[in-house]
Amino acid sequence: MPEQVRGRDLLLARMDALVREPDGRVHVLAGLGGTGKSTVALRVVEVALGLGRRVWWVPGVDASSLTSALLGLAQALGAGTAQVEAARAGRVDPCDVVWPVLEADPGWVLVIDNADDVRALAVGGRPVRDGNGWVRSTRAGLVMVTTRDADPRHWGRGAELHPVGWLPAADGASVLLDLAPAAGTPAEAEGLSSRLGGLALALHHAGSQLSSLFAQERTFTGYLRALETGSPASLASGGLDDREVVTSTWELSLDQLADAGIEQARGLLRVLVWFAGAVPIPVAGLNHQVLGRVCGEQGAAGVGVGLEALLSAGLIENRLAPGATPAGQAVGGGVMVHPLVAETTRHRLKIRDAAGVPAAVAVEMLAVAIDELDMGRPHDWPVWTAWLPHLEELLTFASPLLEHSSLATLATSARNSVAALTWAGSYLAALELATAGERHTQRLHQDHIAAIDLRYWQAAAHRFLGNVAKAEPVYREVLQVRERVLGSDHPDTLTTRHDIARVVAERGDTAEAERLYREVLQIREGVLGSDHPDTLTTRHEIARMVARRGDTAESERLHHELLQVREGVLGSDHPDTLTTRHDIARVVAERGRMAEAERLFREVLEVRERVLGSDHPHTLNTRHDFAWVVAERGRMAEAERLYREVLQAMERVLGSDHPNTLNTRNDIAWLVAERGDTAEAERLYREVLQIREGVLGSDHISTQITALALRNLTMLTDDNRDG
Repeated sequence: MPEQVRGRDLLLARMDALVREPDGRVHVLAGLGGTGKSTVALRVVEVALGLGRRVWWVPGVDASSLTSALLGLAQALGAGTAQVEAARAGRVDPCDVVWPVLEADPGWVLVIDNADDVRALAVGGRPVRDGNGWVRSTRAGLVMVTTRDADPRHWGRGAELHPVGWLPAADGASVLLDLAPAAGTPAEAEGLSSRLGGLALALHHAGSQLSSLFAQERTFTGYLRALETGSPASLASGGLDDREVVTSTWELSLDQLADAGIEQARGLLRVLVWFAGAVPIPVAGLNHQVLGRVCGEQGAAGVGVGLEALLSAGLIENRLAPGATPAGQAVGGGVMVHPLVAETTRHRLKIRDAAGVPAAVAVEMLAVAIDELDMGRPHDWPVWTAWLPHLEELLTFASPLLEHSSLATLATSARNSVAALTWAGSYLAALELATAGERHTQRLHQDHIAAIDLRYWQAAAHRFLGNVAKAEPVYREVLQVRERVLGSDHPDTLTTRHDIARVVAERGDTAEAERLYREVLQIREGVLGSDHPDTLTTRHEIARMVARRGDTAESERLHHELLQVREGVLGSDHPDTLTTRHDIARVVAERGRMAEAERLFREVLEVRERVLGSDHPHTLNTRHDFAWVVAERGRMAEAERLYREVLQAMERVLGSDHPNTLNTRNDIAWLVAERGDTAEAERLYREVLQIREGVLGSDHISTQITALALRNLTMLTDDNRDG
């Protein structure tokens, strides 16, 4: 960022005053791409930070990135994890999570950058102009939006538009002189500024190139001559367009870098433009071996120099707003490409039929980056989140250009990201990504492994959302394909068989589920070994089925054997190990040792809250069962309070129709009946029964349990009335 922002004095003075005293309006910096809107916003950010204000900078490029960033901000400001996850899953309005915490903690600046498509700012079908979505009037802080959309009808009466146009020649000359003070006289700088039409991004590129260590031309006049020689015809004839002007400057910069022996800069830029513009690409993901594929003879050794040259020439940027708090961003630095540069470069590559290779390299870079992450490790989940906007961008824009092998790699990355979202408890987001991944990679044959995997994770997401009826047919379809393509003993085939047993259990057929699990266990022990994590998962489910059919002593023995192995293989804090510890506590309670069970549940709850968070679905299960044990020990008031807290969280995280949520509501009805309020208990049971019949069917064991409880309660009420 330049030390001084030229030609925007009145605008900056206005914004500085609003930082000190917001006027209750949204302030929209509107202008063509490359006019310097973000630079103005950055200067305002510096002022705000100097005054001790908190600053958040979020990308407005697309709805997904914006929502993720703002929900991350809400969580940082104290919004509950359950609320945030429910908003991510689409069960509650995300604005109702973000704006209350913003209003409650005034004294901040929020910048929504590069919101060129106003539709990305809409929430729940409400357009921006309504003023009750993401962009709304407030006196708690200053809301700034940068955009190409200068139509006041799109922003509504609660917004004030500030045009950010092309700079006058004198101001443009000052920009050039700030960046390259030794490149010539003010008059020469003004001549170049006029030729570039005062477009701030083009001026920045030109000045950065002139001062770069890699520059071939070092004077304003020399740069102008080179520009005249190589510029598009429309620019040479005076027909200025923001895309054409900025194209001429960066192409000239790339030409000069090539003349200086850094030919790889052009190839690197062509790769980076396929990621989401204005969203940081994590530096840790800039794999030199992969990027070396576009660096010619220099290979991986030329990547570092090429990236430095791109930074030096202003063609890529460090993460925006240094010193500010980037909302919802993973830890670590990042580089970004200006959206105008990304958009125009992609277009030029497509016209020249040269987009395939750089898009494929971008896909490979993403794949290598996320391959280093562990989908089951909570510490890695924020990093997965940082890559999701780039994955979605590649699915949307790069997938049509990819050859078969690269498309399969992209599908695999989507599959891995879906799995990570599932592990993190973001089930609806996982389902949406799996569906999008399948849609954008449908050129793959349906028998391709990556396509099958995406279908499998669609089924898994349905199951975790409680939609067993939707999950089972997809699982069975996947099983048929995997048996045909991979063979009956392949680990993935066995995983599918295991999950079919699980949905059979979840629809209430315990005996059939146990039979299926034992078949899978026998094969897994032979193929994978007795201590393999997948084998241990099947052993765990068999122990659960044994308890469900009433042999709790045998189940406890099996669980303890399994716990010892899982602690040795996976570690004591692994989510699977914690699941076994949870189920041991459950079996201990079912065997009547309630004091011991309460202690065990407390221990598991403490670790799950630390490892997974208090509102992860697995943690909520432990909170539910802990409340059950408290009730069984006679502390009814405490148990009801705990149940209602869990219910509120489950409704936000899982939804009101999820089987786990219904279990909690059912138990609350039981407690209400126990304390004598039979009318209220009957009402609650009827609500649960109606939902269970609709979701699970009247023959499901859970539905039958609720129906029996309601019938017994009704009979008791009738007897009391007759008495």
